[in-house]
Amino acid sequence: MEDIKTSLDKILAKFNDSVTHSAPKKLSFEHLSDSFNDSGTIPKKRRFSQSFEDNSSNVSHNQSNTSVNSSITVPPSPWETRRMKADLIEAKTRITKFKQEIERLHKLRQESEILYENRVSELKKQCDFSSGKIQDLEKHMQVLRKREYAAKQEMLKAQSEIQQQKHGYEDMILKLQRSKHDVEENARLIQNSMANELSEYKRHAEKMELEMELTSDELESTKNQLEDFKAKVSSFDDLKLQHEKVSQDLVYANQRIKELEFEIASYNDWKEITKNSQDRLLSIPDMDKEIERLRSNNKQLQELLGNKLLLEEQVYDLRSRLEKEEGARSEAVELQVKLKHAQEDLNEWIKVGQDHCPQNTYVNPMALRARIEELLQHDVLMVSEKNSKVSESKTLESELLDLKQKCEMYVKNLEELNAELKRYKAFKARVQKKLLLVSKERDCYKQLLENFEKDLTISNPSGGVDLSSTENQLKMRVEMLEKTLLGYKDMCTSLEKELTIAKALPNMDQVMEQSTNMSVDSTVGYEHYKKELDQLRAENERLRRRKEELELELEHRCLKGDFNMDKYKVVHLKLNPASEAYENAENVIEKLQAEIERLKRKNKKLEEDNEVTQARFNESTNMTMNIKEFNQLRSELESMNSKMKKMKECYKSASLEFREVVYMLFGYRIDRVGANTNYKISSMYAESPDHYLNFRLNESNVLDMLETPYSATLKPLIETQLVGNKSLPAFLSALTLDLFQKTTITLA
Repeated sequence: MEDIKTSLDKILAKFNDSVTHSAPKKLSFEHLSDSFNDSGTIPKKRRFSQSFEDNSSNVSHNQSNTSVNSSITVPPSPWETRRMKADLIEAKTRITKFKQEIERLHKLRQESEILYENRVSELKKQCDFSSGKIQDLEKHMQVLRKREYAAKQEMLKAQSEIQQQKHGYEDMILKLQRSKHDVEENARLIQNSMANELSEYKRHAEKMELEMELTSDELESTKNQLEDFKAKVSSFDDLKLQHEKVSQDLVYANQRIKELEFEIASYNDWKEITKNSQDRLLSIPDMDKEIERLRSNNKQLQELLGNKLLLEEQVYDLRSRLEKEEGARSEAVELQVKLKHAQEDLNEWIKVGQDHCPQNTYVNPMALRARIEELLQHDVLMVSEKNSKVSESKTLESELLDLKQKCEMYVKNLEELNAELKRYKAFKARVQKKLLLVSKERDCYKQLLENFEKDLTISNPSGGVDLSSTENQLKMRVEMLEKTLLGYKDMCTSLEKELTIAKALPNMDQVMEQSTNMSVDSTVGYEHYKKELDQLRAENERLRRRKEELELELEHRCLKGDFNMDKYKVVHLKLNPASEAYENAENVIEKLQAEIERLKRKNKKLEEDNEVTQARFNESTNMTMNIKEFNQLRSELESMNSKMKKMKECYKSASLEFREVVYMLFGYRIDRVGANTNYKISSMYAESPDHYLNFRLNESNVLDMLETPYSATLKPLIETQLVGNKSLPAFLSALTLDLFQKTTITLA
């Protein structure tokens, strides 16, 4: 700036000297360009001496020109001199304004540079802090991986234990089947002995049947009457149910009428609905008539019931007479019935003993009791193990959820830091644009000064020129000056626009500072909203867990998770043999369940007089419930294993996809070699697979570069980037650029 000021002062001094002369003079401004070009290399004394010599030569040359022109040319008019002086004054004022503007812009540039340096230092601190956080997170992730590995090993142990238990149960089933076979053989022998006794009883029963036929006819007539009475009673019950339904409908209709009346008071649109409901309610008198008719029917049915009771008493009297007259026959029939029931009960108890007692043992109640106690003890142990496993799984799930929440929080913090980095990068780009504008303005001012100096140079006419040629030259000069004036006006307008833009930029900086202050003020509100967001995330996590549990149940119902409902569609035939088989199986199961219910009823009848056997029966039912729970847990474990396999496959595919994306974006493939802390990096543009780099993560979580044959060829890059700048990303980016240039050269 000092060189520019001195050169401008010299130009103005020379111009003032040239204006005092009567004749036009030729001024040389070559030293100005020299001062701009050589201001950093030539000392001030030398430039001053050169300018003094140039001034002396120009003065001598001008004096010679004045002596020649005084004898030949006409002196300029006073109007022209005044005009030149006015132009000169305007040029001086413009130059002073430009100087002031340049100084102001330099101050703004210095302030922006200071702000930029401060913000860059803050960004570096934030980057260091974020890198430390990332390292802590990586350590935490390693701990989590170790925990996950331990949990997987425990799960494998549990699976092996379950398989061992399964084999044990299968062995027990085989033993029980063998004992069942032995018991069946004993039962056959007993049946043969019982068949001989039954043949004798049958002969006696045939005689008794002939006598029973007479009484059976009378009993059939009474049974028919009883069936008629039962049909009437069932019809009466149906009518009673219908009456209750009608009364409930009436109550509901009354409630609905009240609601509609309330709605009619506020809404006129429901008048039509009320009309329709009133039309329906007109049928209530008919319903009352029907109720009266049903009441009369009830009275008739009550009379019929009284008649039925009388008939039952008569039947009872007839039966008592038959029992008195034919006591021997009834005793024989009762013995036969008791024998049949005893045989059925014996067969059922024998089957139960064969199913539950061990092999090579005699089936008896004591053996059954011992077996049931063993199974109950085993069930108690299994339930305790199940509870322990469930508690362990819940603790693991809670730990996993906590870790996921922490990871999400860390990811959010990283996203916020990335957003701040982007904002600072944008601010950096804006500052660079400001610097470009200032540099462009400086260049424009230089060009303006050079053009101004060139325009001020006036060419002196030669000695043998006439007055007409001088007038033509003056006209040409006036035209040239007018053109230059137009150019200066255009340049001034463009400079004024750029000045307005430059003035707006500090305002933008102030707005940015205000926004930072506002952001500091709004941190309190941000923390409040952050807490609310955390609560909402916890609620969302709870709902997501519930959704996953429901999905697990759906997968369990859809063939225990063997296929994915999102990827596949199940197509069913209209005449599907599988569906028919399922229906047949369901029918068989229903029949078996009905038979089981019947057998349970028989057991209850047999065990009414025996409290000990009833307690044993309750214990056996508890045992079956425990077995059902065990089977349910086994199915749930299988579904969880299938889901774990699917999750592992998803994680593998996601990790492979992430590796490919990193390779495509950054041009480096990263592989873990040997120990967990050694990493192999190979570039996309490498000439051969042997060109790779090795890095090791030390105890202080810093990457150390290991020596390889390929790294020995990269000593210049290592010295400039790693040793000089201490930046691994810069080294890798420089290496990629170098390899890319080599590949493009080879392709060309």
